[in-house]
Amino acid sequence: MRWIGQPKAIVLVFLDSNLFIIDRFFRRDALYPATRAFLARLPEISGAVPLITLLELCGAASFRLSVEEMERWLHGFVMVYPVRVLNPFGAGEGPATAWLGAFADDVIRYIARRMTLGDAILAREADRYAAEALVTWNIKDFTGRTAVSVMTPDQFMSRVS
Repeated sequence: MRWIGQPKAIVLVFLDSNLFIIDRFFRRDALYPATRAFLARLPEISGAVPLITLLELCGAASFRLSVEEMERWLHGFVMVYPVRVLNPFGAGEGPATAWLGAFADDVIRYIARRMTLGDAILAREADRYAAEALVTWNIKDFTGRTAVSVMTPDQFMSRVS
């Protein structure tokens, strides 16, 4: 049977790498309890992590994990955290050079807003995927630089509760 009704809207909430870094490596951090509580509720939201953010996360984790652990984290991330890992927006079946040029042009526009490469890519992906929110502990790094609502895990959970 073929669906002929309106497509179901997929609401995405993009998650910054700092949430996973705190959860995995900084259990004594003051933000750990709130981070853990937020991540425990991931099955209730449609959390998403861009593939490039996952690679950034693995790069940061590489200072604390063995090569085997890091590869396990990269390839098994969705088994640890119930999130969707998304390909870069617009990366289709066409030639990679065309897509990569447009991607680089987009990213540089975000970097021009005084953003790091990782933050620029995350903001670009959240905007392109029309995310409902971008959740991070570093809201100052994104506020005014993306069209998406930027909030801490606590702010997001109080909004959905």
